[in-house]
Amino acid sequence: LRRFQQDGVLPQDADNAKLVTGFIAAVQGGYLLAQTSRDVTPMATAIDMSIAHLHLLAREQREAP
Repeated sequence: LRRFQQDGVLPQDADNAKLVTGFIAAVQGGYLLAQTSRDVTPMATAIDMSIAHLHLLAREQREAP
């Protein structure tokens, strides 16, 4: 994520610590849900939503003046 910021993909004011925490929480929480339900769908959904948030930040960065 730092490299994405350095390369201008993510905004400089994005809080990397929070983004990483959210992504790891999505992976770990999704993994727990996948284990208990014996279905990978919850894990895939949690990770997809976390990645979608990063894409949204990147798009906002591209569109910023």
